[in-house]
Amino acid sequence: MTLKILVGIIILAIVVYAAILIYQQYLLRQIKALVDSQSEIDPAAIQADIAGVKTMSLTGKTLEQVNQLDTDYSDLTENRLPRLTAQLEEARQQAKQYHLFQAAANKNKAAASLRVARQVVKQLGENVDQLQKIDAQHKEAVTALQRRYQELRKALLSKNFLYGDSIDALETQLATLEDNNDTFSALTSQGDHEKATALMEQLQRDTDRLGELIEQIPPLYKMLKEEFPAQIAEIKSGLATLKQEGYQFPESDLDAQVTQLDEDLQAAYEALAKLNLNDATAMSKQLESKADHLYDVMEKEMAAKPKVEANLDVLAKFIAHAKNQNSVLSKELDRLSQNYTLDHDEQATVHDFAGQLKTVEKQYQTDITAIHENQAVYTEVFDRQEQQRADLEAMETQQQAINEAVAGLAEEEKQALKTLQQFDFEMHAIHRQVANLNLPGLAKDYTNYFQVVSTEIGKLNHDINQPRINMEEITKQLIMIQSDLDILKEKTTDLIDSSQLAEQLIQYANRYRMSHDDVAAASDEAQRLFDEDYNYAKSLESIATVLDRVEPGSYKRLEDNYYQSKKQQQDNDPLEGL
Repeated sequence: MTLKILVGIIILAIVVYAAILIYQQYLLRQIKALVDSQSEIDPAAIQADIAGVKTMSLTGKTLEQVNQLDTDYSDLTENRLPRLTAQLEEARQQAKQYHLFQAAANKNKAAASLRVARQVVKQLGENVDQLQKIDAQHKEAVTALQRRYQELRKALLSKNFLYGDSIDALETQLATLEDNNDTFSALTSQGDHEKATALMEQLQRDTDRLGELIEQIPPLYKMLKEEFPAQIAEIKSGLATLKQEGYQFPESDLDAQVTQLDEDLQAAYEALAKLNLNDATAMSKQLESKADHLYDVMEKEMAAKPKVEANLDVLAKFIAHAKNQNSVLSKELDRLSQNYTLDHDEQATVHDFAGQLKTVEKQYQTDITAIHENQAVYTEVFDRQEQQRADLEAMETQQQAINEAVAGLAEEEKQALKTLQQFDFEMHAIHRQVANLNLPGLAKDYTNYFQVVSTEIGKLNHDINQPRINMEEITKQLIMIQSDLDILKEKTTDLIDSSQLAEQLIQYANRYRMSHDDVAAASDEAQRLFDEDYNYAKSLESIATVLDRVEPGSYKRLEDNYYQSKKQQQDNDPLEGL
């Protein structure tokens, strides 16, 4: 048992010792890796870069930045790197002496110090690169800005006539630009790059702005100096000429508008001289709009004059024609109103037209006077002429419609009388036909309807023979009577056919009276309906039904014979069918 414990202790000791050796070698490898990383830091290269920056002529904030670089480098080489070396050596010795926990702690400190040292080196490199880039950029900017300045200066000096009064303000800006270029060049040469950077940005904006002004002012100046003055002069001359020729204008303040053009032009020119391009551009657009408006006013009056003059004779004839048409129509309506009722206010309408014609003629004469006295605004006269033409055309159309409507009154009356005579003839024919039947009597509904139509015809005869008749009402009566007369004809035809057929069938049924009691009974009933009730259709129906039972097809045969015979009679005597 004791031997087993001893063996176990020995094995555990071997394992522990092996673990210590393995950890020792792990620490030594990590320490060596840190030493190798430290060796990659090249202080000499950093010193050379800083020395290169020092050779530049530096002042101000830039010089302070370089001095800070030198201080940071000294701290790196004199403090941080020696301390890192000591930490690594101490950790290596402790690891060899198996002071593993102390070695691990110092190794971690050395790793942290190495990270800081690397960051310092990186920052030093970036700062040096930045200073070198800024220096190069500023030197390039000095050259570029000087070249651009010379170009702008040359443009102003060689073509100063293109800028008018703006040249003074432009030269002032050019001088300021020259001073700022000199200051920027000096700051760059002195190495004060922080101040130079701030000035460079402003200098670039000022240079670009001056370039834009030099490019944009000439066309605007030309417009204000040459084009607008020429237009204003042309407008003044044209307006004066038109007034001498007797033109008038719808706007009474044209002279004031022209004067305002001169004032606006001067204001735009002054804005341009002060380099206020936005104001000058806006003013030039307003000038253009106002000038276009004045041109438009004059052109419209000139274009309207020949149209007005061409319309004068046309309108004079149109007015005369309309007045004559109105007078003739008015007289015709007065004449017709003696014999006919005019239901659509024709006379009042034509009278209104006469008043409208007076108004049109009065305005026409007013415009003629204004033209002769050189007081006419031709655009306004032309608008009135167009309205007058439209009004006259509308009146002519309506007067023609009225004339056409009343022109047929006499013919309508003649036709109505002819139709009335036809109605009388047809009523007499119907009465004759019914009387010739020698019927025992007529049903009340038939006689009532006959009386209604007779009364309607009588009323029509009364109304049409009045001293003053209403043809519209007469026409309505004609339509109604024709409809009622057609119905009466149908009723009369039914009456004739049913009574004639009933008589024939009753006579035919006599052959079956002795042999068929139902025929005898039906025959008696049919005769009663015929003689007492005057219901010929019912009489026909009652006898026809029984006969068809006794002798199938007999009714159809007798009916066909009747209508065939009736057709022959009508063909021989057409009046028989009336």
